[in-house]
Formats: sequence, C-alpha cells, structure tokens
Amino acid sequence: MGFAPAVVSALLDRVVYWLFRLTIVVTRPLPLRLGYRVAGSVSAVCYRTIFRGHRKALMANLARVLDSDDAGMLDRVGEQSFRNFGKYVIDFINFPSLTRDEMQRRLRFEQWDELNAAADSGRGIIIATLHFGNWDLGAAALAAYGYKINAVAETFPYPPMNDLVQGSRSKLGLQFIGSERTGPTVFRALRRGEMLAILVDVVTDQGSIEVDFFGAPAKVSSAAARVALRTNAWVIPAIVARDPNDDMAIAPVLDFSLRDFVASGDATADARDLTQRIMASMEPHVRAHPDQWFMYRRMWADA
Repeated sequence: MGFAPAVVSALLDRVVYWLFRLTIVVTRPLPLRLGYRVAGSVSAVCYRTIFRGHRKALMANLARVLDSDDAGMLDRVGEQSFRNFGKYVIDFINFPSLTRDEMQRRLRFEQWDELNAAADSGRGIIIATLHFGNWDLGAAALAAYGYKINAVAETFPYPPMNDLVQGSRSKLGLQFIGSERTGPTVFRALRRGEMLAILVDVVTDQGSIEVDFFGAPAKVSSAAARVALRTNAWVIPAIVARDPNDDMAIAPVLDFSLRDFVASGDATADARDLTQRIMASMEPHVRAHPDQWFMYRRMWADA
C-alpha cells in the first residue's frame, strides 16, 4: 500500500530541512570554493536519487527552453542546474556573515543612475525576478547600499525550514513579506517609496495568469503587475546570474524599459500585458544560462 501524497510531501519537507542543516554544519567552516565543490557533489547525488520527480520536471522545462530533445544534453544541463543550486545554498549560508563593506565591494553594478532616478521618483519600485542565479543576494547587495528592500516570498509548509530560511533573509537586510500577506503591508512599503522584490515564476491558487513564454502558454504570477497597476510603482525585471568563475561578485542586471508602461484601464488585460512584458524580458537570460534557472516544477502544461 502506497503512502498518501500529503505524507510523502511532509516527509520530503523534513528531508530537505535536515539536508539544509547538514549543509550548514559541514560547509560553513570551509573555504568558499571547497564549499561549492561539496555542495555541488551532494546536489548531483540528489539529482540522481532523491529528487527524481523534480529532475523529470526540470528536463521537460529545459527541452522547451533549449528547443531540444537530446536527452543526454538536457540531462547534463539539468545536473548542472542542481549543482548551481547547491552553490546558491552555499552563498545563502555564507553571505549573512559578510559586513556591509564586504557586500558593497562584491557588488558589480553600473545602472546606478537609472536606479536612483526610479528611487527618487517616490513611486516605489517593484523588482520582478525569477528563481535564477543568486536572486536573494542581488537584493541583499542593494540593501547594503541603503536601499529599503522588501521581499515577497513563499512560506515553507514545514515551520522549522521557514524559520531557518526567512531568518537568513532577514540577516541579509531584506524585510520578508509572506506571499499570503501581499496586501496592506506591500502597499504601505511602496507608498513609502521602497523596493519590493517579487518572484514571478510561481503559481498560486489566486493571482496566476497565463502568458506566452518560450513560444507556449505558461502560468506565472501576476502579482508584480497587479500591484504595480494599483500603486503606479515602477516595474523593473531583474536577474542576478552567477559568474562563470564562481567568484563572490554579485552582478544584478535590471531592465528599465517597462517604466513607461501605459495602462488601458482594463485591469485584467493590463495585468496580462504587463506580465507578458516581464516574462519576455526574462527569456534571453534563461536561454543564455538555462542551468541557472531553478524551475523544478513543470512550467508548461504540455511539457
């Protein structure tokens, strides 16, 4: 007799939590590059064993992104994605111990004029991003320069895991807002002219919208677009790709082209149009670095 899905999910939550705790204990004392190697090896084993369902979903997503049915190539990219996620975990573990000065020195960013113009507008800024590269650390690096940054993030169903992850985000200088609380708290932050980081490659029971992504319909979050339309905040798609040399540099890339989006007055159509433009901005980065997109659920229904 098989286990109920809820039981399997609960057990997997606990496995992930204790793997994360073990990773912290084993890797935090290590030099960064050695920590990367350890986490990469563990992630590769997990890719082949524990997370077979996630592996299958990732392979289907990569087939769409890379427009390929070469199973061997997709498998290699998929394993590298898991390895890169392991490196993300190592960075996540180590960055809270960095000082503000160290964080500032590691930031490679040349778009200060555009960012400051947006910040000085008083409209508030919505940074729309993906589970890609080092997304948490890009926001943390800007926080080190004094920008007020709030991050909307999913609440983990296993409370110890949620406390561990969100506590680490708080140490990075981010104000965490649970995705179930994206109401008055979000609007107040934007009215104060602060930044709000939102992941768009997620699906919720409410607020999801279907747009074209890599030539096929995909459901994503419309939260960034809906909040922007209600508050007149700037929408800035952004990614933080990992450097090929695995150094500690943080290099966000922000797209300011949506700042002049003009709403038609049809709330549903405007949310879809703005979300579509956000996802179109992300496509070149995902195509260039498919092994840095950590999308371990099926993104497309026909995949």
